Amino acid sequence: MLVFVLVASTASASSDTVVNTKAESEKVYTIESFYYLNVDGKDVDAKSKVNTLSNNNIKVTMVLPKQNKNGDWLAYGFTSMEDLQAFIEKDKQRLQNNNKFKIMGSGTCCTDFYEYKNKGGQYIYWRDGFKNLPSSWNDRISSLSTASPSASYSTTLWQHTSYQGYGRGVLFRHSDWYGKTANMASDWNNVASAIDINY
Repeated sequence: MLVFVLVASTASASSDTVVNTKAESEKVYTIESFYYLNVDGKDVDAKSKVNTLSNNNIKVTMVLPKQNKNGDWLAYGFTSMEDLQAFIEKDKQRLQNNNKFKIMGSGTCCTDFYEYKNKGGQYIYWRDGFKNLPSSWNDRISSLSTASPSASYSTTLWQHTSYQGYGRGVLFRHSDWYGKTANMASDWNNVASAIDINY
């Protein structure tokens, strides 16, 4: 079942306290300056990592919650959606064999997308599949908090709608990002026109 809900930012003091307590328990990261460890599943050398031309060929960036000594976010790059899907299928099998992420009990079902950084303002949540954002949420997302890795595999923000050819994508693997808040910066703040939750 697909879910798409807009929630007003107004709330009682008691519910604000609950939200603030939860937010304080999560780690917050501002996502920018990618440093690619590999492209299309192949390791790249130092020159390739900083080569602007090669980075321009990357269509989807999978962000890892780790940085190098310069503060650049470690990432995997994919030059096509086909290469990304091939990686995901292999990675899903690897994660299924990892006892750490077996499905058990109930967990957070959906990824939450917020209009401001640090999970601020109004938000929407999405459980499953692809969604071109309505005009009220186009170019509005500034932060997100992913679903549990037991609920789904990854969350992707797309620069354009499917009608406009998607553009670039930035992907958050739930096994890496669950329990963390990702703030969008520079190229990705208020840019997303579509969202995608991959099972």
